[in-house]
Amino acid sequence: MAYCFCDGTPIDSDPRLHFNARQWETGMCKAPCNNCPGFCVSAICPCPCSMYLRYRALNKDMSKYRCCQGYVCGKCMSSTDDMARSCPWCCLCLEAVICPGCAVSSTRMYIQDERQIMTDPCDNRIIRFNNLMQLLRCICDILAIFIGELRAVADIVRLIAEIVYIITQACMQAQTHLELERHPTVNDYSGEVIAAQPQPQPPGVNAYAPAPMHPPQGYPYPGQQQQGYPP
Repeated sequence: MAYCFCDGTPIDSDPRLHFNARQWETGMCKAPCNNCPGFCVSAICPCPCSMYLRYRALNKDMSKYRCCQGYVCGKCMSSTDDMARSCPWCCLCLEAVICPGCAVSSTRMYIQDERQIMTDPCDNRIIRFNNLMQLLRCICDILAIFIGELRAVADIVRLIAEIVYIITQACMQAQTHLELERHPTVNDYSGEVIAAQPQPQPPGVNAYAPAPMHPPQGYPYPGQQQQGYPP
């Protein structure tokens, strides 16, 4: 089980499996060193940072905003499109506060899809380890309800899981921030540009997001996790 969650190999259904246009400016593992300010600020103020990065990822055009950019529960979130169009900042604030992991993961996936950035195996390992800790935390909390002797163990696991989540989402945001700093738009890369319109995951499919409570495999997150947010 641990091997399954900590393996860096992408799953066969990963829509980013064949991306080969370019690599991230930094992997999540090295993000704290390569973008120390971004890492520290994201660890302390994750929600404001996730809002700012989404704004930057959308090229400061909030008319492009959708809740989680359609990557999480696409069919369900489509019901919020009218509200997102009329008050995008309000919706983004709610997204960042209520579903911080999904918010961080969605921004990262949006950038990765738009710029066809290859998935880093080490990033997968970090995200999957975070997901494993959130799952273990959930299991321990449930067992502690029925077995009083496990409450102390559940508290310890919960603390470790929270620390892992905070570090994972901070690494993810630092990675995303550095990419946007060096390449504000998809046209700011040297050589041939291969632009692609980001495509949300099909409804019901987890892309990745960390969960303090990404994913997906993908956020570190409090919420669904996705391959390559969160959470």
